[in-house]
Amino acid sequence: MAIRPLICIASLALIFGLSGAQAADPRPDLNPGQWTFENVSRMEGSAAFPEQRNTSSECITEEDLGKGREFLGVEENCEIRSMDMTASRARYELLCTQEGMEVEMQAEMHFSGDTLEGQATATMQTPIGPMRMRTEINGHRTGPCD
Repeated sequence: MAIRPLICIASLALIFGLSGAQAADPRPDLNPGQWTFENVSRMEGSAAFPEQRNTSSECITEEDLGKGREFLGVEENCEIRSMDMTASRARYELLCTQEGMEVEMQAEMHFSGDTLEGQATATMQTPIGPMRMRTEINGHRTGPCD
């Protein structure tokens, strides 16, 4: 499965998802086709890092959408702490380890046919102290797959 570009956590590039779908997982309320995703990440607090913007495009198929939770796609270095998914929304918490650093992430996504929006907050301990990053996620269907 292709990775869904739902969130970029600066240079960590943590993409969330699961390694296996649950039998009762609902199908996200999204229409198959070509999608464009725009993510804007900002550091909160005293960290003076510039805003990070990422735009990407991907084909999402009916087969992808039928995978329930797995559609969101979790890196092997991440553990799912909690997950609540309906057809219109996904809320979850992750704990990821990247290069010896732990990152706690809370996210909420809303699915509505031809649009997807949400936000994620990542908190991490770094060599320069604790950091918190907030990412706004927006996606929209642009037409049939290329």
